[in-house]
Amino acid sequence: MSHSLPASSPIKIAAVVLAGGQGERMGRQDKGLVLYQGVPMVCWTLDRLKPLLDKVVISCNRNFEQYASYGYTLVKDQIGGYQGPLAGVHAAMQQLEGYTHVLVLPCDTPLLDEDVIQCLLQAVRVHTEEIVLLKTDDQPQFLHAVIPMRFADELGDWLSSGQRAVYKWYKQFPMYFVEVDAKSSALKNINTSQDIA
Repeated sequence: MSHSLPASSPIKIAAVVLAGGQGERMGRQDKGLVLYQGVPMVCWTLDRLKPLLDKVVISCNRNFEQYASYGYTLVKDQIGGYQGPLAGVHAAMQQLEGYTHVLVLPCDTPLLDEDVIQCLLQAVRVHTEEIVLLKTDDQPQFLHAVIPMRFADELGDWLSSGQRAVYKWYKQFPMYFVEVDAKSSALKNINTSQDIA
């Protein structure tokens, strides 16, 4: 099975916002729905994506009614027992027929700006065969990435075999890193109530 896109293939990117975690560092609250400056965190990311991509799905595993109220397609993990973020990516890939790539963003970086997302989207138009991800200094940001849809079967096999480590899975494929200034607040994770304060 050839993995390459035909030369004339247009790049078609959809996005998944990952809001399916257990929120362990936030007392098991649903992190996407935790308010940041009065607005649920997931909405910050959705608002950034709206002008950039025509198709966005939300990966969530609870509070479906509230997530549905934002007007986006929802996906839930198809593999039981909280298998980590790759399970959300995999569930999204099953819903994105006709797309060549999926942009993956977490729900807990509300300060992420459009410019940073644009850098990822532009890089993937050149590096179509690679997983494109952000990097600050020497720290890869695994959940700010664009993954070719053609890796969906491998991802399903990986999860079915009980594996869930994101970087370990990425490392099987060529990767391209987009450097972001480490001093930028764009990638600040909101993991605890202290972070919100």
